[in-house]
Amino acid sequence: MLLIDDVKYELWIPPSEDALEQMIKEHAQDIFGEEAEFFNKQRLESELGKGSVPDGFVVIFGPSSRWYIVEVELSVHDVHKHIVEQHSRFIMGIRSSETKNKIVKAIYNEIDKDASRKQKLKKAIEPDEIYRFLHEVISKPPVLTIIVEKPIQGLDETLKALSRDTISDIKVVEFQTFVQKNVGLGAHVHLFEPLYPVVTPKPTIVLEQTKSSPATTKIAVQGSLEIIVKPACIRFHLFFIPKHSRRFFPGYRVPFKLETDVMEIETYVTSARAGTQVGDPDAGAYIQANLAEWYRRHPEIKVGDRVILELIEPMKRYRLKKA
Repeated sequence: MLLIDDVKYELWIPPSEDALEQMIKEHAQDIFGEEAEFFNKQRLESELGKGSVPDGFVVIFGPSSRWYIVEVELSVHDVHKHIVEQHSRFIMGIRSSETKNKIVKAIYNEIDKDASRKQKLKKAIEPDEIYRFLHEVISKPPVLTIIVEKPIQGLDETLKALSRDTISDIKVVEFQTFVQKNVGLGAHVHLFEPLYPVVTPKPTIVLEQTKSSPATTKIAVQGSLEIIVKPACIRFHLFFIPKHSRRFFPGYRVPFKLETDVMEIETYVTSARAGTQVGDPDAGAYIQANLAEWYRRHPEIKVGDRVILELIEPMKRYRLKKA
């Protein structure tokens, strides 16, 4: 059981893999990072004609580009007969360059059908071209990612026996869901450990409620936040805030102190729609005020670098330093 602000949440078991898979799609960026994109199923075929269909793929569109084969599993499945056998077929399937080419084409076609998504991803990898980017990423060994709704006894040990000659790593994510007592899925909490890089990894809690309930709340349980420097950061002297970590900082335009190696800076979260109320905990996309001098003093900062914002006093004081 989870207890949040005196409200009780009970563990919820998905009735099917499809139900859990839908939640994973919705929270791909919370699990894999803000530069992650989830793509639909594609069959992985080996040279011997044997293969399987994973639940999806995730591609990271950014400086740390990589891709994941994603499989959603329920703890009721037999570890040996179902999980290991199936994932062995995934590993065999990606030995085929023809299969990888099919995956590239399928993902590109999915992107091409969505103009806004295509434009967003094009900007994320400029000056590269989407198809070429995908081809380069998919040509590399993927991370095989298994997402389960609760711990499976013996899974980690069993997966160690899998061949790793065509994959870079195997990750297991325990994606647990808790529902508010006497309410159900209308108000629920997800508990999991994200796969994107953080300085002090801790579980992430995502608290959600339906439209009829108060606005969606996301709580990033961490003592520090790592941010990737993008072109706009250097040009306009700012840091973008990942959506999943927005509440790491105070509300919209509420001042806070930022300790740096240059000076102490007073800044705030900005960039929201006209009419947004000061103090809105979810509004705003970046911090910018008074950061110009810090950037001028650090001309070595370049696109793709990472900076760390450490929490000193919640909602009042933070420390900025280079990773």
